[in-house]
Amino acid sequence: MALITLPHIQSDQDGSTPPKVKVTGRPSTTTGSRVNYPPLAAVVVSVVAAAVATAWSAATHSMVLYGDARAHLDVARHVTDALTPGLAQLGSVWLPLPHILLAPFVAITPLWHNGAAGAIVSGLCFVYTSLRIFSLVEELSGSKLGAWVGMGVFIANLNMLYVQSTALTEPVLLAFFVGTVYHLTRWMRTLAVRDLLWGSLFVFCATLTRFEGWALLAAALVLVAVWSRLADRRRQSPQATLVLFVAIGCYGIALWFLYNLIIFHDPLYFLHSAYSAQAINGAQAQFGLLGTKGSVWQSTLTYGWDVLDVVGGPVLIVAGLSIVGLAAIRHPERRRTLFSLGLLSAPVLFEIVSLYAGQTTIRVPQLFPHQMWNDRYGLMAIPLCAVAAGVLVGRWRWSLPVVVGATVLATVFMAIGTPLTLADGRTGTSSAAAGHPEVAAAYLSHHYRGGEILADDSAASSLMFASGLDLKQFVTVGFHPYFAQALADPAHRVAWVVAYPGDAVTADLTAHPGRFRDFHLVVTQGRARVYARTFPTPAAGAVRTPHPPGG
Repeated sequence: MALITLPHIQSDQDGSTPPKVKVTGRPSTTTGSRVNYPPLAAVVVSVVAAAVATAWSAATHSMVLYGDARAHLDVARHVTDALTPGLAQLGSVWLPLPHILLAPFVAITPLWHNGAAGAIVSGLCFVYTSLRIFSLVEELSGSKLGAWVGMGVFIANLNMLYVQSTALTEPVLLAFFVGTVYHLTRWMRTLAVRDLLWGSLFVFCATLTRFEGWALLAAALVLVAVWSRLADRRRQSPQATLVLFVAIGCYGIALWFLYNLIIFHDPLYFLHSAYSAQAINGAQAQFGLLGTKGSVWQSTLTYGWDVLDVVGGPVLIVAGLSIVGLAAIRHPERRRTLFSLGLLSAPVLFEIVSLYAGQTTIRVPQLFPHQMWNDRYGLMAIPLCAVAAGVLVGRWRWSLPVVVGATVLATVFMAIGTPLTLADGRTGTSSAAAGHPEVAAAYLSHHYRGGEILADDSAASSLMFASGLDLKQFVTVGFHPYFAQALADPAHRVAWVVAYPGDAVTADLTAHPGRFRDFHLVVTQGRARVYARTFPTPAAGAVRTPHPPGG
């Protein structure tokens, strides 16, 4: 494909009129459409930071603290280790791309069970994000000093360093998120098709990673439409540019709808299934635990406290002042900078809107019910803060001591206490140990002599992971038609039953207790209950008698 490049776009000094196309120089080491890669030292620093944090996480057994981290590993493992392996096991609870990236690594059993598979994927994404923040700041400020500062703000955040050592999906999203912003920021200067294509490809990946990526897509569509109209005066070019970006950027969402239609016979299944965010948060609302729904103030306050704890107060203050300064002070790159910062703020606004709509639950220690849950969502604000602070230093070097001092202070405060994301993994609602599955999992592992295990993995995922058993031994919701057959006739289909309050197994056990008369309760630990069949357990594989649907 031919590379189309127009001269640099220079806005008026006061930013009050549309930019005009004219040839100018720019105070940057990046010229024309040539990509100026970060120095090797930046690569080394980011790799070392990721490696040291991951080594600490492994040494303290912190890589699989989160229930969601274990569940992500299990979902990816199901692609190769399941009663019915394949891509259909990716399910509809989460978007699929993080699990597709994990799948080759979790297929190696030790990497799956110790969580290293997640650390590999998240660590690589962390390194990429760090380097792209370096490049983005340099692109906007023309300063390597500012680029180093921006990258430093990002990699010095202890919450970010911890989460990148896990299988959580936030680091994957941040990689695609920052990659999108970087390439679209370059495109605003070069109007090169290559940069637009890269930007659309990264936003395509973001939309298949987390739903914050959908907000990024919406913001990117606005940016491309507005900027191409203002800057590109060629006939039909703005329309062609937008069509190209839409065709690639929106393709991921179209694929997701198609996947849900093919697998679940409903393109919107992910929105209203029994395991969707809507169902989970609806249950929270019934107990009065969704105070943000319908309240702009509570939604903003909740996410504000979350960001304050995750980013760090000193860094958040400096970043806020940086954004104000970059918006208020005249500079040739002011318009492009504000467009880029607006794009970086899209996931932040998405979190607040999601809280308001009741589609997301975040609990912070400062607000009722004074717990921790999903506090890692505050990580979405770190790139915005890092880039704003870095660009400020790149343009006005006198601000260097202030930004560096704030970053050091925030890191020290986190180190003295416990970073919020780590605390949530250890003792919060997000913790895999919240339901105390370890004793029940150990009992099942020790006494298991074969046969299938009936479980609803939406509730029992942490226990399944902790048991160390192959996932193909578990008959779970995603294994159609075996799950329905096992519920209908458990005595002849499975040897063990794992039940949690409110899950599908407990619902059937309560509605049809006669079906489970051949099982007796062998262990109760926390919310988990494990039942064993009363007559001798058959050898592995002997219990399952697959039948076609309706058989």
